[in-house]
Amino acid sequence: MLFRYVLEVLFLAVTIAFLGAWGIVKQQNKGRELIQRLFLKIQKKVIKELKIKGSLNIKEIEKIIKNTKASLFWSRDKVKVVEPKLLAKQLVEYMLENEIIKEKNDKGRKVYILYEDKK
Repeated sequence: MLFRYVLEVLFLAVTIAFLGAWGIVKQQNKGRELIQRLFLKIQKKVIKELKIKGSLNIKEIEKIIKNTKASLFWSRDKVKVVEPKLLAKQLVEYMLENEIIKEKNDKGRKVYILYEDKK
C-alpha cells in the first residue's frame, strides 16, 4: 500500500515537472512561432493575389501585407505588420530564392510573377 502511494506521488511529480518544462519551452519559442506564422500568412496572401492579378510590384505587395495579423491559438499575443516596406523586401527575397516567384521587367519596372513549374 505504501509502495503504491509513493509511486503515485512520484508519477504526479514527474507529470507536473514535464508539463512545466513543456510550458517553458513553448513560452520561449512563442516569438519565433509568431513570426513564422505571420511570414507564412503574408506569403499565402501574396500568392493568392498573384494568381488573381498575374503580376505585382513591390509597392502592391506592401499594400497587400500591411496590417496582416497572426496569433497562436494558445496565446493572447499577436503580431502585426506595421512596416510593410521592411517585410516586403525580405518576403520577395525569400520567394525568389525558393523559386515561388520570379522577377520580370515590365516597361522598365520590376514586377514579380508566379514561378512556372517545368513539368
